[in-house]
Amino acid sequence: MRKLVAVLAAALLAACALLSTDHNGAGAPRQAAVVPLRSEGPLVALALGSGGARGFAHVGVIKALEEAGIVADIVTGSSSGAVVAALYASGRRAFELEEIALGVEKADLVDFALFGKGWVKGEALQEFVNRMVGARPIERLARPFAVVATEAKSGRPTVFNRGDTGLAVRASASVPNLFVPPVINGEEYVDGGLTSPVPAKLARAMGADIVIAVDVSWFAQGRNLSGGAGAQSGRSGRYALLADELDAADVVIVPRTVRTRMLDFENKGANIVAGESAGREAVPRVRELIASVAAAKVPGRRTAEQIRQD
Repeated sequence: MRKLVAVLAAALLAACALLSTDHNGAGAPRQAAVVPLRSEGPLVALALGSGGARGFAHVGVIKALEEAGIVADIVTGSSSGAVVAALYASGRRAFELEEIALGVEKADLVDFALFGKGWVKGEALQEFVNRMVGARPIERLARPFAVVATEAKSGRPTVFNRGDTGLAVRASASVPNLFVPPVINGEEYVDGGLTSPVPAKLARAMGADIVIAVDVSWFAQGRNLSGGAGAQSGRSGRYALLADELDAADVVIVPRTVRTRMLDFENKGANIVAGESAGREAVPRVRELIASVAAAKVPGRRTAEQIRQD
């Protein structure tokens, strides 16, 4: 009996430690002033949106763009899009991303929690991302990169563009009631998709001339979104957020993903292919914009903003 009590006490202490862990050291993710990147040539940004395991389609989009010689200068991500965005921003090529995606298993990213506000701890995801980016902080990645997370208490979006890459991605991907929200500098953070489903406006603020948004949300897929009045109201609000973000993009890519649950890895191959197909369809328009913006940056020509308004 005493042994059982001791085990339970140890478990409770471990749970308390998990719940109270505050990542507040010098390397913790943080928001620094967003300073627009400047360049004499066109700056292309890729904004990868939330969507759970449908986010594997992001890999296919990057593959199609890279095959066409289109490489992003700036990368942003929310939720599952933040995972792919971080690896891409680290300098990995599309073929590497595809190898990683096809080789990763749910057990590599999902670590179950016995206590807390979710049943997935998120530490495995954090460690996976940091391993894939060579343990580099956000500011030392190969491309300018930022993710959006949502402050749980206030519901406000927070941009992480400095500090621990894996922890920032974990915060952005922490779906409420599924993941235990990480605590960073005294605040709990949850899914960035709640406040910035596809961070196109952030990409624009970072200096992009051309923003390519990749939308793998349920809204984009045209699924049956049945539910009660409360659910419909919540979805309406999220749709308004999504529409506002997509208005900031020049090109919106919508892969026709297969029906996929939040943590369903069974269809990752099919969703990568869906991303490739949608990415290839967008290539002519992206090339046209790059050429137009390049011409606009020649002295005496129209501005990039004027080109976008055409």
